[in-house]
Amino acid sequence: MQRQSWWRWTVAAIVVAGLLSVSAALAQGDTGQAVRSVLEQQASAWNRGDIPGFMAGYENAETTTFVGTDVNRGYQKVLELYLKRYPTPAAMGKLTFFALEILPLGEEYASALGQWKLERAPKDGGNVGGYFTLLLRKTALGWRIILDHTS
Repeated sequence: MQRQSWWRWTVAAIVVAGLLSVSAALAQGDTGQAVRSVLEQQASAWNRGDIPGFMAGYENAETTTFVGTDVNRGYQKVLELYLKRYPTPAAMGKLTFFALEILPLGEEYASALGQWKLERAPKDGGNVGGYFTLLLRKTALGWRIILDHTS
């Protein structure tokens, strides 16, 4: 009788562990897809020449930070930086994000690592690209970038 009881507990523990593993994988998939969606929406807005639409992927907060050649803090400052650096749709070119790696960091945070490429005519600055690392926070409006380090 003891042997059957031990066996049932072992099977139950294996089933629970499996369910927890599947649940964690589904949560990671949901977070990954949600973060990818933010980046896809940003690329679409950029490719329409819509910098304010692109900025919708960032948290509208004084603590939002963009690190490039300088450190810029605050949503408004980051917006102004983009508007100055990319004054026309031609200067913006076509944006592509690729080689994305998204890592959930608990329920409220996630990181994203990837590459970006701008395709532009030589007269508009030519093609450029690099790498980025993002820290995102889950807000009432959905996932938003709170820290962007782009090279």
